[in-house]
Amino acid sequence: MPGQIKIDDGSGNYTVLTNGGSLGSDKTITIPNTTGTMALTSDISAGGLTVADQYDITSNITSTQSVITNWARPTGTLQSNLGSGVTETSGIFSFPSTGYYLVNFYLTANVTTGSPAYFTLEMYTTNDDFSSEDKVFNISIKAPSNQAHMAQKSVILDITNVSNDKVKLTLPTVSGTISIAGSTTETRSAIQFFKLGDT
Repeated sequence: MPGQIKIDDGSGNYTVLTNGGSLGSDKTITIPNTTGTMALTSDISAGGLTVADQYDITSNITSTQSVITNWARPTGTLQSNLGSGVTETSGIFSFPSTGYYLVNFYLTANVTTGSPAYFTLEMYTTNDDFSSEDKVFNISIKAPSNQAHMAQKSVILDITNVSNDKVKLTLPTVSGTISIAGSTTETRSAIQFFKLGDT
């Protein structure tokens, strides 16, 4: 059945019935008869990203780390975050709201000495505040001396509980002399969080 328009409900409003049914069962759009704000009687999401955040590794890491802890948001010109943002405490990242999140990690590393040198960097997730954990990716690099390397990993996470669902990064293996590049003035190694939508 085509849509209908109800003319004037007695209060000077005009209502569009989306399926030609009754006001009690159909979603409606009520338009005031004078200048004003359109009232939406159905739930309509604004859409778009509501969380976009980034943390940089702030100084070089040259030895194994059970949890990488030297993180900070970048503060350069034009750099900022969107929404409430992800929080970080002692290397553990917590999410501001439930939903699907795209998590990107970018790595810059330098191998100084080794025949060859190698290291492994890993990301872990938990749904019980790290009483247990799962490894969701690792970045492994093995190379001779005097080489620089860049790597990137991405995962999509379904966050359903902001108290228990968290992530962390570790550097469990280092052989030779390597340096995970960090800086307080420019992005060298970083993690990014983008909320894609509700769970």
